[in-house]
Amino acid sequence: MQPPRYATKRTVRRLVLATTVLATLVTGFTAPAQAESLAGPTAQQLKDKTAGCETQLSNGKYAHDSGGSRTVAVCKTGGAVHWTADFDVDCDGQRTTQCNENTDPSFQPATSWNQSNGQPLNSAGLPFIVVPLSSTIWNYSSAGIVGGTVAAVVYQDKVAYAVVGDQGPTGIIGEGSYKLAQQLGINPNPSSGGVSGAVVTYILFPGVKSVPIESQTDAVSKGQAAATSFVSGTQTCGATNLDFTSYPTVQAGSTGAAVKAAQCLAGGVSEPSGIFDAATTDAVKAFQTRVGLTSDGVVGTATWTALLAAGDKTTVSSGSTGTAVSRLQRSLTAALGRTVAIDGQFGPVTDTAARDYQRTRQLVVDGVVGPATWTALQSGH
Repeated sequence: MQPPRYATKRTVRRLVLATTVLATLVTGFTAPAQAESLAGPTAQQLKDKTAGCETQLSNGKYAHDSGGSRTVAVCKTGGAVHWTADFDVDCDGQRTTQCNENTDPSFQPATSWNQSNGQPLNSAGLPFIVVPLSSTIWNYSSAGIVGGTVAAVVYQDKVAYAVVGDQGPTGIIGEGSYKLAQQLGINPNPSSGGVSGAVVTYILFPGVKSVPIESQTDAVSKGQAAATSFVSGTQTCGATNLDFTSYPTVQAGSTGAAVKAAQCLAGGVSEPSGIFDAATTDAVKAFQTRVGLTSDGVVGTATWTALLAAGDKTTVSSGSTGTAVSRLQRSLTAALGRTVAIDGQFGPVTDTAARDYQRTRQLVVDGVVGPATWTALQSGH
């Protein structure tokens, strides 16, 4: 898409928003009723999870609108990429009653990614978000984001699931389709709609892709599963298997299921392929740099341990169950070089392994895996 028209659209929107009440009376717009309850986390759970910025991915920050202050960082928390910004309405793509040259003076009949039949996306019918064009601030593809990457978008008490469908200018962020605005209860009018302020949270799940891109059913199903995993602190890896009896060293030229798992955990590739290519090497090096490991692009014991342990530092101990325990069992299997059954049950075998790990890392040996033990694991120690 052409960056200049986005800047124009955002400037027009900000002027029109000053007369929101009048526009509402003229257009007769009424926010649609909240969509029926969906499975998956609540809006508040997702807001709480993205309240901080575990790792800042962007080299600097974005503005909400052209010429505005740069206040929005792109962050990574667990396996998700997220930012909180305003919402501008993208009405580009297929011509519809809602989106055309008459309703949107900046209308363009194209989107950065197309439907499976080669036609542009339908902004009035498909919930999608807009990512900034790659720049020195941030290259979305380096985070494993592609057209069709699934996202959860949160506004007030509503959660809507969408896909990455279009690109915007390099300096601003915070935009979604007409249909996404509708689902969130935001005025979808491309000229007078949208919402200002840092009030909408966009949460993208690299490696989770809607197929085909226009399938809302697939996006919602995968989005709910990914969002649930994100909130619970598990790695967001779709159907990729992460459970192995041992985690072999993999590097450039390696292939197989272990490579696919490493790709999913490290991010930075559009879809886990099981082929350790140059993009995978770069992604692994970037991850190693973030956690303080030697940046050599080789996934050995330390890197596996850090990859598998990533997530919340939920305290678990004998008798605990759930996804945090499974994550611990994976990381202990890698760190100790011996099999710890991955069943989500903190029983005697897991307790022994946790104590052995604590002992060999000069930690308090009590079998309780809290912040100190998690920090060591997530550092690859």
